[in-house]
Amino acid sequence: MTRPPPPRTLPIAGPAHPPPFRLTAKHFAAALLWLLVGAAGLVATAGELAAGNFLAPHVLAVTHVFTLGVLTTTIYGALYQFFPGALGIAIRNIRVAHWTWGLHTMGTLLLVTGFWTWRPALLGAGWILLLGGVFGSSWNLLPQRRRAPRGLLVGRYVSAGHIALGTAMLVALARIGNSLGWWPIDRMAVITSHSHLAVFGFVLFTAVGVGSWMLPMFLLAASAPTWPLRWIGPVGMAGLALLTAGALGGWPAATRGGGTLVLASALLHLCQLVLYFRYAERRPIDPALAHVAAGVAHFAAAVLLGASILAGNGSVRSWTAYGLLAIVGWLVLLVVGVLYKILPFLAWMNLFGPRAAQAGAPAQADLTSTAMVRLSLALLVPGVWGLVGGTLLGHLALVLAGAFLYLAGVATVLGQYVRILLLARPLPAQRTVTLSTK
Repeated sequence: MTRPPPPRTLPIAGPAHPPPFRLTAKHFAAALLWLLVGAAGLVATAGELAAGNFLAPHVLAVTHVFTLGVLTTTIYGALYQFFPGALGIAIRNIRVAHWTWGLHTMGTLLLVTGFWTWRPALLGAGWILLLGGVFGSSWNLLPQRRRAPRGLLVGRYVSAGHIALGTAMLVALARIGNSLGWWPIDRMAVITSHSHLAVFGFVLFTAVGVGSWMLPMFLLAASAPTWPLRWIGPVGMAGLALLTAGALGGWPAATRGGGTLVLASALLHLCQLVLYFRYAERRPIDPALAHVAAGVAHFAAAVLLGASILAGNGSVRSWTAYGLLAIVGWLVLLVVGVLYKILPFLAWMNLFGPRAAQAGAPAQADLTSTAMVRLSLALLVPGVWGLVGGTLLGHLALVLAGAFLYLAGVATVLGQYVRILLLARPLPAQRTVTLSTK
């Protein structure tokens, strides 16, 4: 009988040094502020959500607050920190990474403002800045992964995610050109292909790659089978290519075939997530990982609803609920749970670690309030249920209740990090480390 592989850890020191903590911190801080804006946007757009009007400009604005402001910003910050620790390679240029953050943040602001006020010129300007941000991130990361001494699978999934993101931006440009009157194009076809390329292609593929390292580490599930990882990417990429070609080309059979492959890839990913939790040695899981588990449950619900839509049972309410489950129910809870695991640790090592032996210095455990983590979960999960249930039923009061609960949950999440800032006493000389098992 073969022994299970030892638990994975992320090295604190190694040949590849992580970037300065301020680079990671500014990405995560921006993502958390965008999260607060997005949660407030759910309240502001409750009427449109209850009506299932997912194509309303205000709803599109809030959607991009979450996808670009929260998810993409978090991914950039995490990858800059993750590559040196997990893959053993440094990013190419720190200054470019700072510029990438600025371009992405300003581009997101212009794009969201353009949607909210429906000014296509602002959409175009935001798209150009975002393109610069995507190019900077790709230039900084993707060539490096070929030199990685380990983590080959992670690098492949990150590259696949960036390919999907670049394709999603080209599809978005087609829609912006249509808004400016440059050419005709089917709006729903663009929305379908763009959303799946961005959310399923970029965010999910990146989460699959990074999660293949981090989730077994956090859950102590090193013995979990990983056979679905061999198929999630190839099946998903083939499905996205066929779905995009079918939607934009007006070929319903290709669109349905691509959607079927995307669904199969999602089921494979769901299977892999279940295996991680099934083989977890850390039981019961802590409140931070409970956020991840809740996100997985919402992902399963999104997959079921997506299968129903693919079978021809889709209405505007179903599409809206599908988006809510995928973004605010699954991916945002995943991000919140992972940040609870890594951000307090990084903050402690970089802000408090140099004086850890001094009297009165806080311990790492002091930075995390378990009560606040539990409270955010108790608010966010019912918030998702209210948003999704109210949308499916067309019940405005239920949508509003869910939106306010979600906003309260997000405020609790931010309160956790404000608490860290209040405890922080920055030192003149700060050291920077990579992630480690908490």
